[in-house]
Amino acid sequence: MKQLGHLQEYTLTLTTKAPVFVGSGVVYGKMDYIFDAARKTVSFIDQTQFFQLLIDRDLIDKYESFILNKRSTENKRPTENEHPTDTIQYFLKNICKLDAKTINSLIVNRVSAADALDENHSLQKIQAFIRRADGRAYIPGSSLKGCLRTVLLTNMLLRDSNKAEPINIKQLESKYLHTLQITNKQSDMVNSIMRGISISDSEPIDEKNMILASKIDSFPDGFENRINVVRQCIAPEIKITFRMTLDQNILSSANILTELREAIRAFDAFYIQEYNSYFAIKKEFEDLFRDDFIVLGGGSGFFAKNLIYPFYAPNHAKAVKTVSQSMQRSFKKHKHEKDIEYGISPHTFKITEFDRFAYPIGLCQVTIQ
Repeated sequence: MKQLGHLQEYTLTLTTKAPVFVGSGVVYGKMDYIFDAARKTVSFIDQTQFFQLLIDRDLIDKYESFILNKRSTENKRPTENEHPTDTIQYFLKNICKLDAKTINSLIVNRVSAADALDENHSLQKIQAFIRRADGRAYIPGSSLKGCLRTVLLTNMLLRDSNKAEPINIKQLESKYLHTLQITNKQSDMVNSIMRGISISDSEPIDEKNMILASKIDSFPDGFENRINVVRQCIAPEIKITFRMTLDQNILSSANILTELREAIRAFDAFYIQEYNSYFAIKKEFEDLFRDDFIVLGGGSGFFAKNLIYPFYAPNHAKAVKTVSQSMQRSFKKHKHEKDIEYGISPHTFKITEFDRFAYPIGLCQVTIQ
């Protein structure tokens, strides 16, 4: 810890225990990347350079013709041992007759695909990881701070035996986080203890630590449903550092660091008891949940991001009923009427695979020094 006047600066380190995905909203299609089946890598194309090459080499007409033909055959799957003909790889190599050096000059970054893609089937769209202006992957400090806010609120709810229905997130924030009494109106954001916590964006993540990971829904009975989704993720066992600054002029007597550490442990115990225990959790997962952890990023599931379960705790059945009814209204085809029978809602545990190992997506060990 560094003391800089009224500011206390800590190093917060996340160690990914599973693939972690923080999405940018960008989705890559088959014309945006090259899949090398032999090396199991995906190389992403710099679209600006690609279109400049089309102009410089007078290939625009060929590209337009290729795209029109691609649309007419895009639902056709290649037979076994037949390479796809609707990819940028095929266009550059077979139609434009470009050499390997020229094709490589278009590549902006390359990641391990492991088992996420299969050349003998339709190559999938890839959800992109968030990146800085210079193209390097990172985790925004706002994403981590939002996660820690949920962890703090979870612990505060679990300690409160006098919670009034109906659940209202803004009122919960006012009650538990807006405790600074700077103004007389508790709902004012200026009263929030979160104002005294600043978290930097992470250090850039080395491209060699980026992978592709598939999406799998695991059910309480152990059945797994593989979803046609592939994401750019940070690989397991990667350390990611942030600066966490506590402003004591704002926090004054609040011992937020102790509160945060206690909250992480309370969240972990609650997560394991009220969520994990309702699924046929793989044995290889058990060690992953032993250290202080948080569940971060997209695709990691409803439970870690929502406050309904801690609000109704210890009445687990009421929480399940409340969530199930909400899910039935929002996702009519997902059979959430079965959630009561399963004892958990939603009734899927979000996992992924990388290098033939299964992981609970988004799991990170956290240390603060």
